[in-house]
Amino acid sequence: MRYTIQQVIDHARIPLQDKQKVRYSDEDLLQYHNDAVEMALKLRPDLFLSNWRALEIRDQTLEEDFPLPQLYRSYVADYIAGRAELVDDEYSENNRAMMLIQSFLLGLKT
Repeated sequence: MRYTIQQVIDHARIPLQDKQKVRYSDEDLLQYHNDAVEMALKLRPDLFLSNWRALEIRDQTLEEDFPLPQLYRSYVADYIAGRAELVDDEYSENNRAMMLIQSFLLGLKT
């Protein structure tokens, strides 16, 4: 099954408790997604061997296919949620945010 970037962002909204899209805009979460993909490219360029188009460092849109293998969808969603929590001072639990980002980094090692 193919996933769109919008579906990955919606998956990240679950731990953020923002299914109604009230606290975080799609644009902000999309930027965090693009940052995660760029970091994955730097740390694991082998993940992009079957998707040469994703090697172009550019901003992706919500409608595009998720550029990594499906296995990494949840890890990228964790990164998105972690980044969102880091900038949300009022509701942030920094330890939880860092754990979500660590989940992404550890997931890239698999």
